Amino acid sequence: DKKSWSEKQTYLALNNLLVACAERKIDACPMEGFDSQAYNNILGLGEMGLNAAVIAPVGYRSTLDRTQERKKIRKTKEELFLID
Repeated sequence: DKKSWSEKQTYLALNNLLVACAERKIDACPMEGFDSQAYNNILGLGEMGLNAAVIAPVGYRSTLDRTQERKKIRKTKEELFLID
């Protein structure tokens, strides 16, 4: 179906956005699970035959955010993958 195909294509563009932001040290956060109908209404997307599939806030984090200095916790590859 055309909607499913176009949503998958959106993820390709989203990947380009995330890579471009990372190269410029700009923060970006791709998100799903939002109220797409509300976004459609606010942005007038339905009138243009469009639908919000993903959102990605983009910008610079606050220097006042103390959580950005916390140590990142990463799982080992053994915890993430089943290796025979």
